[in-house]
Amino acid sequence: MAELSAATKRTFVGVPEVLNLKTVGNDTYYEGALLQIDADGYADVPSNTAALPPAGVYSGRQGQSFAVASGSHDEIEMLRGKCWVAFSGAAQSDVGELFYLSDDNTLTQTASSKTWALLCVGYKSGYVLVDFANPVYIG
Repeated sequence: MAELSAATKRTFVGVPEVLNLKTVGNDTYYEGALLQIDADGYADVPSNTAALPPAGVYSGRQGQSFAVASGSHDEIEMLRGKCWVAFSGAAQSDVGELFYLSDDNTLTQTASSKTWALLCVGYKSGYVLVDFANPVYIG
């Protein structure tokens, strides 16, 4: 998978928790984006090298494509709960494994320098069910 360039629908199991977070400026957030919380406490697009906690999934409430101006910290609605995310090669054996945010559309099973993970709690062909409501600190 690659970083989002358009909105994507995500499916949750159960009712996700809703929270509003301020964003990092000078970026565009797409509905369905998998986001992290940066070192300053803002929702941000993950970096494959960042050791920052998952924030959740951008709901799209502010628009399917939401541009935040440089220097601005607009608020967006995030969803946290059990969410199906596409993962190539997903298998039953992934249940119970840890997954890491690589970018706003991609999970990886390689920790690299990441210290936060998401637990896989389900699987279906092409998808893993990860729990954004209970990120796991491994640092």
